[in-house]
Amino acid sequence: MDTTLHRKAQAGRAEHQARAMSLAKALRLTLAKVAEDKFEMSMAALSLRNQTCPGEKIDQHLSETDLLMLFDGPGGRRAAVMMDPALVGALIQQQTMGKVLAVNDSTDRPMTPTDAAIAAPFLDALLQRAGPVPEDPDDQKLISGFRFGAWVEDARVLAMSLDAPDYQLIHIDVDISGGVRQGRIMMCMPLGQEVESAAKPGDSPAEDKPDLDPPQRVTLSETVMKLTVDLRISLAKMRMPLRDLGKLAVGDVLDLGAADFSKVRVQTLAGRAVGRGTLGQLDGVRAVQVAATSDVTQNLQRRASDRDHMNLPDISGPAAEADEPHGMPDLPELPDLPDLTGGEGEGATAPADSLPDLPDLPDMSDLPDFDEAPDLPELPELNVG
Repeated sequence: MDTTLHRKAQAGRAEHQARAMSLAKALRLTLAKVAEDKFEMSMAALSLRNQTCPGEKIDQHLSETDLLMLFDGPGGRRAAVMMDPALVGALIQQQTMGKVLAVNDSTDRPMTPTDAAIAAPFLDALLQRAGPVPEDPDDQKLISGFRFGAWVEDARVLAMSLDAPDYQLIHIDVDISGGVRQGRIMMCMPLGQEVESAAKPGDSPAEDKPDLDPPQRVTLSETVMKLTVDLRISLAKMRMPLRDLGKLAVGDVLDLGAADFSKVRVQTLAGRAVGRGTLGQLDGVRAVQVAATSDVTQNLQRRASDRDHMNLPDISGPAAEADEPHGMPDLPELPDLPDLTGGEGEGATAPADSLPDLPDLPDMSDLPDFDEAPDLPELPELNVG
């Protein structure tokens, strides 16, 4: 009897576990939905495995060639997410070309902050939407509340930023666009750090639930417009021979010429000018007020109504409005031309019948025929160059 009840209990427990929403199942389902909603691309989790790693050995699982990102969580907790270049390239291709191409091994390149800015909305949505799905509260706390914090260039720096005693590593192998590519995601989620999240007596349960509505699709232009751009303010520009540059020492004075604080140049780090401005101070620090650029030089002015904005000189006046020009000298009167239609004058033309007869042309029938002319020798071949 006990054996029969034990078998029934085990069967019921296995059936419940099959229907229960585990962390692995939640990430599998959410990964496919987020890829479709955010990027309109097909993704599927081929495999998902968990492992526990001590904090002092986390650097052994980080790869320098992958995209390394630091995520901020509730209570000051820090997590890390690593995405391989194949998956990063697929996200970029889907946003720029609308399709994913096969992996080209010859296009390996280092990851950049732009790659992190493109991948961050995908990972934020994945953690946000998968957080409340697992039934186990510990699994919910493991991935809930984390958002993209910063791109990290070096794996050693990322390992130093992770200060939890233990981490749960979540490895996800991803199939992209029906087998065109396969990528990899690894999440380093902190363990053993309790976060005070007790609900107050008057709080509504609805306030604790995260927003389950699908987030708005982020376009590539919106992502690029949020990137940080470094600019350089140039007060003066000068040239000097290399030998004089090598002789510069502390205390030397450089003549900047007619440098003007009201005419500084705003440039990119590559030296391309993007505007002008005035250098001054704001709240005790240096600041530049960028001058507005006029659109007159950029748009063609064709209409008469645009004359007021073209800064043209005024050419109207009494001389232009008068019927006759002023200041012209009087010209002498010219004699009448002779009549050339006939008559006996010096300029009269003689009638055609008064001209002498021309002799007849000679008979040229005895000239040889061109068909009987001898053939000319061929020209010699000239080799030029």
